[in-house]
Formats: sequence, C-alpha cells, structure tokens
Amino acid sequence: MSDALRIEQVKGTHAEILSALHGHCFSEAWSPESMASLFATPGMHGVIATDRASDQPVGFILMRAIDGEAEILTIGVLPEARGTGIGTFLLGIMLEEGVSTVFLDVAEDNEAALRLYRSSEFEVVGRRAAYYKREDGTRVDSLTMKRVVG
Repeated sequence: MSDALRIEQVKGTHAEILSALHGHCFSEAWSPESMASLFATPGMHGVIATDRASDQPVGFILMRAIDGEAEILTIGVLPEARGTGIGTFLLGIMLEEGVSTVFLDVAEDNEAALRLYRSSEFEVVGRRAAYYKREDGTRVDSLTMKRVVG
C-alpha cells in the first residue's frame, strides 16, 4: 500500500484540501475554517494520502493526542478508493504515534467503518444516543470505541 501512496503530514495550511476531501467522503463537509481551527489546538496530528499514479488525494485522517491518549476525529477515503486498504493503512499510521489508548466515535449503522475498526481491535465502550444527524433529519446513535495500543 505504501508504494502506491504518498503520505504527507497535515497542518492548518491544508485546511482547504481537508475540507474538500471531507466533503467528498461525508454528506456534511467540515469547513476550511473548522479544519484550520483544529490545528490551533494542541496535540493535532494528521496525514493525507495521495495516489502516486494520479497525484490526487484519496484519503485523510485527523487525530488529537494528549498525555498518551488520542481521539480519531475523522478519517475518510474517497468513495471510488474505498475497499482498497487505504483506511486500514491510515489508521495504522495514527496507531504508531506513540499513544497508549485511542478513542473514536462512529455511527452505529456505518458497517464499513465498524468492520475497519473491529479488524483494528477497537471495542465498543459506550453509546451516544441520537448523536449523528442524517440529511433526511433522522438521527442515529454513535458508538464510542476504544483500542489499547501495544
């Protein structure tokens, strides 16, 4: 996988690219301003994966780490690149950031993401009722997941 992708550490200057990628991966894009503001907080890490053949960004992951614990804030892979292992690869990069515990939230009906996280040894440790709002106005619970690294 790493031969097909170029990985770049992201920072606030990547806000426009991150917002555009987020918009292609999710129904509600985070604005460039929202992305930039994340990098004004301590402990932000993230990478963008770019396909070497097309020179186009295909995925990203953002994580905040403090005192050995981290939270995956968002991870996305373009729809046309899903199922190729990019999500697993990006998640693996963040799990190597020297943290002992990683948390994340995922919609309980997001089967693809749940498969990814379960295959990466994350376990459900909580639930947030009606946390995510869908385009049609319905709400879905979030599952809080945790992985102890190492």
